[in-house]
Amino acid sequence: MTTCWVPGADESPYNIHNLPFGVFSTADETLPRIGVRIGDQILDMHKAVLSGDCQTCAACTALRDPALNRLLSLGKPAWKQVRAQVQEALSEPSLQDVASMWLTPIGEAIMHAPLLVTDYVDFTMRAKDSDRVYPRASNGRPSTLVPSGMDLVRPAGHRLDGGQAVFGPTRALDIEAEVGFIVGGESELGRPVSPDEFEDYVFGAVLLNDWTARDFQDLETDGLGPVASKSFATSMSAWVTPIESLNAARTAAPEPAADMASYLKESDRYGFDLHLNIEVNGVAVAGADFAEACWTPAQQLAQLTAGGALLRSGLMYGSGEAVTGRWNLENGDVVKVTATAPGPRGTTIALGEVETRVLPSIT
Repeated sequence: MTTCWVPGADESPYNIHNLPFGVFSTADETLPRIGVRIGDQILDMHKAVLSGDCQTCAACTALRDPALNRLLSLGKPAWKQVRAQVQEALSEPSLQDVASMWLTPIGEAIMHAPLLVTDYVDFTMRAKDSDRVYPRASNGRPSTLVPSGMDLVRPAGHRLDGGQAVFGPTRALDIEAEVGFIVGGESELGRPVSPDEFEDYVFGAVLLNDWTARDFQDLETDGLGPVASKSFATSMSAWVTPIESLNAARTAAPEPAADMASYLKESDRYGFDLHLNIEVNGVAVAGADFAEACWTPAQQLAQLTAGGALLRSGLMYGSGEAVTGRWNLENGDVVKVTATAPGPRGTTIALGEVETRVLPSIT
């Protein structure tokens, strides 16, 4: 099994089998830059590129950006090459002296949004048997995707009070813990993408807290669907876990419906063995197994293009609510979403956490 020379990394859920990508800065170096997490350290990809012989190829140019978008656009061959080079730098003893100069302790890092999300679609993960014909989704608002650590201002909107619609702060702020999938590369307009092409287009996964105002939602159950109840904020983890990191977490997905459309059929039907947890103010309140979803991430990707819509770098789609339950959150509450998955040979990897504090409404 590959081991890492970074102290403590082999015992960490952010081990060499994980290697999530993020964007960070420090108090001394304020320019945001791409980094790869290893244990309690961040490998600074900007410094790594500047220290190497190649600085002008497409991958090296992308790794000097303050966001992951250009790297996403290069496609799967480039993603695999960069990941292999990072693993070599962190495991080869002869590279330790030079690569150790590229490390920043996680405690010194200021985390930023890992990418500019260009489009956002949110699916429904669970469905009644009568609805298991195709994955249902609604378009989200990319401008309100915010990174972990950013406070949430309690939203205001219309809710029912004594049978009348009144405007004011939500009284039913709730959590929806999801997994988000980040798309790279670009498909052709008018050409559907099959579920079997999932790994060709999906770069990695993040955790999401897709906040919901349940009382606003009561007025949006008919007509055009959710707007005020969902569009005020979706919090995402600062670290993007590569899909390749989840190979050991593949698991058989539930049996599909017999009348499922042909474009949703997979030659290898699998989900991911992720376990999600929610904490409120440091107390565990709920958990769920992501693999129980009736629709796989690959089927959700296929649904996005079934009508001919294209995929492009920076698109993110949410899996839908993995953790069920209802919590009316109070001002000052701190919500944390975490997840773990099995790694190779009995190891464990962690997805980047999402932590958010609720602030009072400004209305």
